[in-house]
Amino acid sequence: MLLTMTSVGGVVSVAGTAGADPAAPAPPPPIPVPVPRPMPEDPARVNPIGGARVSSSTPQGETAGMERPLAAQVERGAATVPMWAKDGIFAPTAHPNRQIAIHLPGEVTLGPAAWLPGGGAIYGSNDVDYQAIPYAGGGVDITVTRKTVFSSSTIPFGVKMPAATHLRQGNNVVLVETDAAPGNPSRVIGTFSIPAAADANQALVGVTPTLGPGFPPGQSNLTVDLGPTSTFAFPVTITVSYRASDAATTGAPAPNWAGLPAGTPAGAVTPPNPAGYVTDPTGTHRPDGIDPTTYAQRHSGHCQGGPDTYGSADGRSANFVAACQTQQLCLATTPARTSVDSCNDRLLAHMSIQCVTVFGQTGDDYDACIRTASDEVAWAKANMAGGPG
Repeated sequence: MLLTMTSVGGVVSVAGTAGADPAAPAPPPPIPVPVPRPMPEDPARVNPIGGARVSSSTPQGETAGMERPLAAQVERGAATVPMWAKDGIFAPTAHPNRQIAIHLPGEVTLGPAAWLPGGGAIYGSNDVDYQAIPYAGGGVDITVTRKTVFSSSTIPFGVKMPAATHLRQGNNVVLVETDAAPGNPSRVIGTFSIPAAADANQALVGVTPTLGPGFPPGQSNLTVDLGPTSTFAFPVTITVSYRASDAATTGAPAPNWAGLPAGTPAGAVTPPNPAGYVTDPTGTHRPDGIDPTTYAQRHSGHCQGGPDTYGSADGRSANFVAACQTQQLCLATTPARTSVDSCNDRLLAHMSIQCVTVFGQTGDDYDACIRTASDEVAWAKANMAGGPG
């Protein structure tokens, strides 16, 4: 082995003859060149047209926002209570992919939401407070509290309707209906209750509802005019409910309905079971290919996720069985004829009808009954699927 060291100008070189130099490392791969793409074909900010001059505020690289949305619209399955009342309370209807927006009177003057347990909110002002309580299944109860005599006795609720629908006053109910067309008659897809009103002494206050156009154009108004109230009987509370219902009733046969008398037997109000429902708790008639769990849920003859009835301490009872069986039949028609969310929304509406019929439009028993129904609907949403069964 021979080593030679040579110093030239301060540079030292070492040469070896023991073997060949190691292989040089491979060169790094070339950096990929971005694929060239044309700039957006935007209109110029200033377009001379003859002797005129047209300016555009659309920035370069952006458009006027008329393209397909980034995310497709999804069906609304619950009521949405916003932080600011001016944004509107959104709620579904019994028709899939159609929703309404409820606007409170003087909403721009109301304070931000004071949140309540369960997702409800109170929007306050000096003279009037508005409380909105949403339920599973798309329902919402709105309570207006007139705190002083200086608050208006005329309360206009704005309702932003979906296309091809209208409001109509029925028998002690305000209906949201589709427009009739040849071969497609008008159908109920939502209901507003006729508001119930009472003063601080629990004396009933007369209510006159009217329907008419609202503002902005395209919005409808459900206006509530209250009867005279003693100056010393404030606050006055007014309660109105909305349900995504396909039935032309809220369960209240008369204004300010207070429910059946205390002690009414539990079986006094038993709605008929729907036609075509097959009760088969043992699964004897389950067809091949049908999931046993789904079949058991659809043919038990009972409600799923909660009791068949809600009973009060005074002996009255709201029966939910017919509502539950109707929902189970409805689920079997999805997705060909309706949606799972629509079936569950109507379940709450039908259970609510029984609560109102038996316990009235307000009160502790009504609140407990509706909460029981809402909990059952929440369970159904989480555990019951659509499709044949």
